Amino acid sequence: MIEDAELRAMSAEERADLARRLAQLQPRLARRSVAATERARRRFVVIIGVASVLMIPWIVLLAIRLPPRYTASHWPLTWVGFDVALMLALAFTAWSALRRRQVVVLAALVSGTLLACDAWFDIMTASGPDRWVSLATAFAVELPLAGWLFFVSHHLVRLSMRRLMVLSGQSPDISLAKLPALGVPSRERQAA
Repeated sequence: MIEDAELRAMSAEERADLARRLAQLQPRLARRSVAATERARRRFVVIIGVASVLMIPWIVLLAIRLPPRYTASHWPLTWVGFDVALMLALAFTAWSALRRRQVVVLAALVSGTLLACDAWFDIMTASGPDRWVSLATAFAVELPLAGWLFFVSHHLVRLSMRRLMVLSGQSPDISLAKLPALGVPSRERQAA
């Protein structure tokens, strides 16, 4: 068993070698080849890229075809249901943070997204004096809380990846936007 003092005494290269050897002992991690991971990444990029391009004609069609006014069925159920989903997302975020679970990152992203959507739809569907209430709650509560949740999730991902990179002997001084997914660099960076 390697003690903390022994681990700290190891060079970055020795830690990286140890981390690679330990990863190879994990059968689930070792089973997936680099080629399979690359195929899955390419498939993901293609599907999401095609979906984003297909949104263009859909948005144009909506802009042309949607009526300026629409009477909605189930209006109370729509808003109450959305707010119940938001409440559950916030509660799960709090629970996962309390329990120090890694899923707090996803929960915070979902909660922040729901808060931003809530602010948007509140503002866009309100009229008269309700519009001012919607604007006030959006800019005083919902959007600041959403921004904070996005910051927290970004910070937690960055902190987790920094710790992983230090343990594996890599430099942790890289921005999250440039950090390779799952710490696996692109072919260009591997060749360098």
